[in-house]
Amino acid sequence: MKICLARHGQSRWQVDRDDDDWNSPLTDLGQRQAQLLGTWLATHPSLDNGSRLEVGSIRVSPLKRAQQTAVPLAEALQIGYETDAYLREADFYVSEHLPSAASPYQAMPIYKPPPIYAAFKQQAQAALYALVADAETSGQPVLGISHGGLISTMLRLATGSDTISFWLYNTSLTVLEWKRGRWHLIHLNLWDHLPPAWRTY
Repeated sequence: MKICLARHGQSRWQVDRDDDDWNSPLTDLGQRQAQLLGTWLATHPSLDNGSRLEVGSIRVSPLKRAQQTAVPLAEALQIGYETDAYLREADFYVSEHLPSAASPYQAMPIYKPPPIYAAFKQQAQAALYALVADAETSGQPVLGISHGGLISTMLRLATGSDTISFWLYNTSLTVLEWKRGRWHLIHLNLWDHLPPAWRTY
C-alpha cells in the first residue's frame, strides 16, 4: 500500500513574507508547477525498474494553495478529489516546537511535545489514517496534497522520531509504502516533473 504526499505549488506568501495571510493563493509559477505535476502524473511515470506511479484517489487540504494545486492534477488524471481538513497546515511554525541539540555529537534531550505541537501531531495522525483508508478502499496509491509542516509531521510519525526535519520542495512528491509491518520511505522530494529553475521551497 502506497501513500503519495505532494506539497502545494509556490504560494504568494512564500514570495512576499510581509503578507500575513497564511491562506494565500498560488503564484503564477506555483500554478505552472501544479500543471506540470498533473501532466507528469497522467503519464503514469516509471519510478524505477518495473514500478509505475498510479493514483487511485486524491485528498486535499482546504487551504487555497492546496486546492489550486489539486485542480490541474484532478483534471489531468480525470478523477475527483475530496477536501480533508486534517491535511491543512499548522497556523504556527512547526520547527520552533521541535527538539534540538547544540551539536551533532550531542544526544537529543528528553522531549515532551508542547500542547500546540502535540495537537498538530494528532491531526497529522488522523490525516495519515484517512489516506490509508482511501488506499485500502481503492487498491491503488492515494495522493494527499498538503503542506510542508503537515507532511513533515506525518513523516516524523512514520519514523517514530521528532528529532528530524524534512526540506520539501513545491509540488515535490514523497512516497511511503507500508509493507512487512512497517513504513518504508520510497521517495523523498521526487521532482522529475520540474525543470531545475522551477524547483522552489
